[in-house]
Amino acid sequence: MKNFLFIFILFFVFSCSSVNMNSGEKSIQYKNIEKHIAELSSDRYMGRMPLSSTENITVEYIAQQMQEIGLEPANNGSFFQEVPLLAVNSKISDNLNFNTPKGPLKFQKLIDYVSFSRRMDEELSLDQSELVYAGFGITAPEYGRDDFQGIEMKGKTLLVFVNDPGYGTSDTYFKGNTMTYYGRWTYKFEEAARKGATGCLIIHETGPAGYPWQVVRNNGETTKLYLKPENAYQDRCAFEGWISKTAAEQLFSACGMSFDEAKAMAVKKDFKPIILPVKVSGWIKSSFETNTSRNVCGVIRGTKYPDEVVVYTAHWDHLGVGTPVNNDSIYNGATDNASAVAWMLEIARGLMNGSAPERSVLFLSVTGEESGLLGSLYYVEHPFFPMSKTVACINTDVMLFLGKFKDVTLTGIGQSELDEWVRKAAEKQGRYIAPDPNPENGMYFRSDQFPFVKKGVPAIYAKGYIDAEKYGKEQTLKILDQYWKKIYHSPFDEYNAATDDLSGIVEDAKLLFHVGTDLANSQVWPAWNNDSEFKIARDLSKKLIH
Repeated sequence: MKNFLFIFILFFVFSCSSVNMNSGEKSIQYKNIEKHIAELSSDRYMGRMPLSSTENITVEYIAQQMQEIGLEPANNGSFFQEVPLLAVNSKISDNLNFNTPKGPLKFQKLIDYVSFSRRMDEELSLDQSELVYAGFGITAPEYGRDDFQGIEMKGKTLLVFVNDPGYGTSDTYFKGNTMTYYGRWTYKFEEAARKGATGCLIIHETGPAGYPWQVVRNNGETTKLYLKPENAYQDRCAFEGWISKTAAEQLFSACGMSFDEAKAMAVKKDFKPIILPVKVSGWIKSSFETNTSRNVCGVIRGTKYPDEVVVYTAHWDHLGVGTPVNNDSIYNGATDNASAVAWMLEIARGLMNGSAPERSVLFLSVTGEESGLLGSLYYVEHPFFPMSKTVACINTDVMLFLGKFKDVTLTGIGQSELDEWVRKAAEKQGRYIAPDPNPENGMYFRSDQFPFVKKGVPAIYAKGYIDAEKYGKEQTLKILDQYWKKIYHSPFDEYNAATDDLSGIVEDAKLLFHVGTDLANSQVWPAWNNDSEFKIARDLSKKLIH
């Protein structure tokens, strides 16, 4: 009965608002999306690294566009929200040295290992640190999982696999091939710190990580950004890092087991950690700078319920200038994420040219996504509208230039009633809903909707992705595979007007314009599904509303 009533309300909302939205949809134009992408991904912006010399021109450009569209400054008369950041520049030892039963192993920086630290100490070292193989580095009581049982981790260095034990297994342990938050590398470092470890090294594998070693290498000795801490990050591990699969194979072999045997051990539900007969040594030398980056924020105030808000998010930052590839060191970030900034700005234009919404609509272009969702994390802790009054977050990221799509891929499908809002809009465009083809990559935890999700706000992360009209599904998936292997987080992520087709971004902007407008003109509060792990947070926030 509940589902029938929800669908009836949804149909009513769509029907009543469709006439008012036509004028808004027509104002969403290819030429505007192209203008924003071409501008923000040009070499002039030097890869849009927060705190770099080009941050100001980046955020000023976005704010100017918001002003020209007619948005109201969202932060007490300003289009900007200041985000205090810590920038860390580090050098790491040429080799990470392991003393093993079969002699020394020297893993070369960037080739075999990458390490970093946010702790505000100028020099940190591992000096013959004891190495513990801790499986997947997970403590998950609901799955009966404790990869640290029986061993005191304080002062030790952990060696763990990326992803979680469900990946690649034939059963439904954890969520099978769909990554849980326990599988994210960010969780591994957080949990290692909670256990008191000195270091944590994650074993990289392309499939479970969702990207090749080149992506890890490209983020080697580069500037790392974190939210400015109050405790100098003394609660974090001194060493956080990755080792390559090839290095891990050598390390396990030196301990008398194969890589596959070690992995098979970790997958078992009764896995217990192993103190390896290995000591590890290396160092990190760092310098620190605190500075302020900026989120860009514009709003349309609701006519009836101005204290309730629908939020659109799209991060403006990318990787700046980094490791040269084919003599090009500018990481332009055209698909990631100039594409979504253009998408968001055109949706804002559409809403300004349609009927004024009953609820407020916030457009938030955030900083520091590539450094760990920093701008969105800061916003949800310092919001303009309480999370209890935030109806939904609509986000997208990495929009590809392949023309129109038959699909609308929903990352995080099955989590909330928002799926139905997207489905209805997709059907009007003659498109179908598809799940993320690579749920093992954990994309639901890797973009700016996730800080909202953790606060209990239902979120949409949607785009055309797997079935481009001009290529068909099979060829599109091959193109996607090459994108993640060769273009993502590389200097090749550029816009080429002669070969790239942005018509799919136009379609997605129109689709999510309709979804956002419908949400903003209703009094419905989309709910999490009963089996969602985020339902509890929303239930608590509803109590605050009432």
